[in-house]
Amino acid sequence: MEHLTSISNTTVVERPIRVGLMERHGMIDEVSHNPPPGVFYSFVNAPQSRLMKVLRSPIKGYLRSYNSPDHDLLESIMHPLVTDNRWILSLANFLECTAFELPGIPLPRIMRVAFIKSLLLRDNLKKIYFWSDAGRRTLETYGHVTDPRVLRKVTVVYPGIRRVPDELIRFHGEDVNILFSGTFFIKGGVHMIDAFEMAQKRFPSIQLRLCCDERIDFNTPNHRMREEYLARIKSNPSITFGRVARQTLIQEILPHMDIYALPTYADTFGFALLEAMAFGIPVISTTYFAIPEIVQHGVCGFLINTDHFDCERLVRGHVVDKIPVDFHEYMSEQMFLNLCTLIESIDLRRRMGEAGVAIARSKFSFETRNQRMLEIYREAIET
Repeated sequence: MEHLTSISNTTVVERPIRVGLMERHGMIDEVSHNPPPGVFYSFVNAPQSRLMKVLRSPIKGYLRSYNSPDHDLLESIMHPLVTDNRWILSLANFLECTAFELPGIPLPRIMRVAFIKSLLLRDNLKKIYFWSDAGRRTLETYGHVTDPRVLRKVTVVYPGIRRVPDELIRFHGEDVNILFSGTFFIKGGVHMIDAFEMAQKRFPSIQLRLCCDERIDFNTPNHRMREEYLARIKSNPSITFGRVARQTLIQEILPHMDIYALPTYADTFGFALLEAMAFGIPVISTTYFAIPEIVQHGVCGFLINTDHFDCERLVRGHVVDKIPVDFHEYMSEQMFLNLCTLIESIDLRRRMGEAGVAIARSKFSFETRNQRMLEIYREAIET
């Protein structure tokens, strides 16, 4: 199939661009269903590379060997490839690149970075795009990568979010439904529960939906903290508890929510915040990492300032073991105050929700993203 473009009575035939995508997850699934004009996405299956029989990584598909004669270009999201094809790399942050080790033997950062840098310097890697400016900065702050041959390949492209039909964007009445989803402790679930219980005393009719799985999302070595919060959740009749499929969340739950809360310590982007904003739902989150590039404080939601705390120390090893008392009290109080402000005013929720929709449909639209990605794809296959 050829893509036709008419320019001043002259028809120019543009060859389709065939892009191979790697492992499926939420963001890649969105991308695959929303290609730029003239771009055709398909997924590439690949065996484990010889390299990954020696190394280990928590990222699915990490450093697999992808080679495909059926694609003009390979696009990897979240991890580098071993390939002879032209390829581009998409990252939330540079730490993802270096998430590997020898079995039972942690490798020093300098060794891991040096190896990844050798892949980034290869001529067949045409572009490295980060999802945010915060992510781009980690190339230098974490990786200390300053080689101009790598930096010339780097840019920022914000993810796209699908447009939600106007009929699904609803601003409800006095009965307020609040949503929290994801890994409970890392995403600040303790502060959600603390704030919700305090808010219930003032607003008895509010409801909380926790889209979390008891086995998967409550991972912490602090058994006492885990059991305490599970007991409080299960004993509260105003809390609905349990994980659902992503499509169920999008189609059946988000349209009925009034507030989305994610007081997270660890999100490197916050795609769930974008999904909520696309539905006209005001959000409460933190100033961690790239979230201020998504949520405008006081415009489409509220951000709790965490800049004066060491959030990364809280989630070392991707688990939360202990929450310092001062941080715990501050986060729960700020969550409560912001929650009450939104519960009290349907007009404020409506204004913030409308602002969130406008941001999702402009800065984070697929139209905006695809225009930039088409430029990247064309440049990659022409060089």
